[in-house]
Amino acid sequence: MLNQAAPAPTSDESASAAVAPTPVVEIDPGLVMTCCANCGKQMIDRKCKMICECGYFLSCSDYY
Repeated sequence: MLNQAAPAPTSDESASAAVAPTPVVEIDPGLVMTCCANCGKQMIDRKCKMICECGYFLSCSDYY
């Protein structure tokens, strides 16, 4: 067997291998709680229920 080194990556290959850092985003926990788990839209607060347009809902005992 021959001991040959692997070819050096081209500039295009080395640029695509670099990973950009993920930006840090502040998320309001109140908005996350009111997002529908089914479709992701913002749910509407009605008395003791959070209701979504898609039909998904949470009662007050589910989120308190």
